Amino acid sequence: MSVRVSVKTGVVLTMMVKDCMQSDVVYVSVPGSREDVLQLMAEKQINGVPVVKKGTKSLVGIVTRTDLLRKADENQLAMLMVRDPETVSPRTDVKTALKLMIDKNFRRLPVVEKDELVGLISVPDILGATLEKDKKYGAMELANFVTRTVNAVWEKTPLPLSYMIMEMAGKNGLVVLGEGGSVTGMITVSDFIRLSEVTVEDNVSQTFSGTDNTVDWGWTSKDFLVVTKKLLRLPGTAVQEVMTKNVINFSEITTVAECVRTLRDEDIDQAPVLSVTGSLIGMIEDKDLLHLALESLDTD
Repeated sequence: MSVRVSVKTGVVLTMMVKDCMQSDVVYVSVPGSREDVLQLMAEKQINGVPVVKKGTKSLVGIVTRTDLLRKADENQLAMLMVRDPETVSPRTDVKTALKLMIDKNFRRLPVVEKDELVGLISVPDILGATLEKDKKYGAMELANFVTRTVNAVWEKTPLPLSYMIMEMAGKNGLVVLGEGGSVTGMITVSDFIRLSEVTVEDNVSQTFSGTDNTVDWGWTSKDFLVVTKKLLRLPGTAVQEVMTKNVINFSEITTVAECVRTLRDEDIDQAPVLSVTGSLIGMIEDKDLLHLALESLDTD
């Protein structure tokens, strides 16, 4: 539901950001480096973090995995982060925060009070506070919200090629299919970054034959990807060797509430959707449900 009721007065109150935000927020500080961000993301299994001025909680930016890939030749956090990000306050109406996420295609918003970081509100937070608890909208079947265009690769596709396909599609994950067309796994941008975090220290000139060793970013005919000022190797193995095999999936008759609950519990943002006969019919991303969440707020 999008409202709350005062215990003392019985007055219906609008749901605010403070009612569903995360208060225990991890963050990084400037000055800092790419390695600081990668380490924190790996430890906490998160894809984006606020950036504060060192020694304070004064928000100065936000950095995501996408930023790490977009500015692959940069190591300084101050140059990687998005400066002066959009923010909300604890007393901002959830509907306002939701509209901002939809309009700007954000997954998360820092929550600031008196210029200090006090929380973070994300897509899962809002969906959990709305659709997961809404009897009307939460009971709707998932089939109505599925994206029917699926970005997929064959399970024997080499990892470097798979990454290029994902980048060209503008997605942060791919479904992996077997020879019979069945879903056998998933691979995401987080997996690619994790897999490429092995520094190649030997035979650099040989592996980059014909290429200047000072190049910080680029694809070559070899299976190498540079994501920092160091040369990092993306293994040339098939996707099936490193993909997530136990894939969470939904049926087209799964309810919205059940979908939201599962995405939140499993800490994932997308999953394949199957027909009642088990055939792949599309994908559902948590962001696909934001408009429905807004509709639920508007009808209360």
